[in-house]
Amino acid sequence: MEQPLKKLHPLKMVLDLWKVIKENAFFFLFLFILNFNSDKTYIEVLQIAFIVYVLGRVLWSVLDWFTYKYEIKGNTIYIHSGIFSKSYRTVPFSKVQNIQRRTTVFHKLFHVTSMTLETATAGDESSVTIDALLIKEADQLEQRVNMVRARESLVNEELELDLDREEESEVAAPVAESRVIHFTPTKSDLLKASFTSLSFLILIPLFFKFIDILPIEALAEDFFERISKSWWLISVVIVALVILSVVIGMIHTFVKYGKYEISSSDQTIYINKGVLEESAFSIQKEKVQAVVITQSFMKRLLGFAEVQLISAGQTASESVETNSLYPFLPIQRAYEMIAEILPAYHVEENMEKLTKQALWIRMIRHSVFWVIVIAAVLYFKPSYWYIPVALTVFVYLVKVLNCRNSRYRMTDGFIQMKTGAFSTSLFITKRSKVIEIEATQSKLQRLFGLATIKTVNRAQPIHHEELDDVPAEVADEFYSWYAVRTNEVMIAQPEDATVMEGVRN
Repeated sequence: MEQPLKKLHPLKMVLDLWKVIKENAFFFLFLFILNFNSDKTYIEVLQIAFIVYVLGRVLWSVLDWFTYKYEIKGNTIYIHSGIFSKSYRTVPFSKVQNIQRRTTVFHKLFHVTSMTLETATAGDESSVTIDALLIKEADQLEQRVNMVRARESLVNEELELDLDREEESEVAAPVAESRVIHFTPTKSDLLKASFTSLSFLILIPLFFKFIDILPIEALAEDFFERISKSWWLISVVIVALVILSVVIGMIHTFVKYGKYEISSSDQTIYINKGVLEESAFSIQKEKVQAVVITQSFMKRLLGFAEVQLISAGQTASESVETNSLYPFLPIQRAYEMIAEILPAYHVEENMEKLTKQALWIRMIRHSVFWVIVIAAVLYFKPSYWYIPVALTVFVYLVKVLNCRNSRYRMTDGFIQMKTGAFSTSLFITKRSKVIEIEATQSKLQRLFGLATIKTVNRAQPIHHEELDDVPAEVADEFYSWYAVRTNEVMIAQPEDATVMEGVRN
């Protein structure tokens, strides 16, 4: 599939204009609404400067649209951009880690979408974003990237294929991937999600924001004074506010998760979500570096969990949640879905607990600091004795819970580490995906025969995971476990080179 140099859809200029409006709405309100008839010189100067700035941004957007071009040759996309300083970027499809698509209401009106191709490169050059691409062309581009990545995976597995002949047949008549849908939320799931996420509380900040914008403090005071004289009016208002909050929370949850879908093919995982504003995320299964299962305190109480996929691609800051599976999965369903989507991964529920020595060392660690704090408060402000005492009790409660929840397990090719007190995080990765390990031992840990183990996985940014206060012999087993990795990684892949460092005692 080769294409000549092409411009983006003209909607790109409209989107840039909308971005300018959103970024400068406050300044427009201040300069042209609140100070509409102002005769102050500095206001007039600011108004002129603002108009010049906006016109400059619009002109820049038009010139950027004219100069931004892209073309697809073979298995590579070439980007030509720059108004005064020309820039040429080349992104081979085989280097693409993740694909993100974002379709706003403006995009839908013109049947276009925004696509981001994420690579493992660090820095500003880590991704390529095409802001206004026809949906048909985006589908073709995504299919092409997935085909190239699939062939790359087959090559890595040393399968004998006639790639040239296969490429010609695929270009002539692309074959749609067979996808399996693993999860779509039901109405019951959305209702649970609205309460678990506390989205029904969204009315509170909206109420205070509304009061700040409009001068209705006096009206609000008069309203509350009237209803406070009647218990049934108070009851009606409370019930109405609760119902309104729940309805708004459910609407917010439906708009965000209503069309959520988790599916996968043989090679790729797909996550689609959004009703008004749609987003899509795809990642090749072999590019998944690790899996993290997190549970907030509320989710632990209700038995829900969130599964996040750690990959080497740079995830756009505006869509941090795109690499997350549905955030409100029942915990057992989360375990099952990991096995369904990523057969190479599995969750071991029976994990090793930390020893009593780990609890003692955590209780001792930093204890001198809290003793000094309590003594200082009792000496200078004895009437406030309960504050440091309460903080100390809370801190040590966190230490106890963290020690009880912290667990680990090393199996043939896998490692799991769980940490957290009120909220927990379970980290799972394959030995072949770990690029570096480290074991350290402080003087205090040496007295108790304990150590800290750490892993590093390729991601953007690099993902570090560690577990404190494991037995020292486990740290030795950790090194032995990782040493086997040299037999699992192909020497021809320099990016998977083994690095081992640390302190062995």
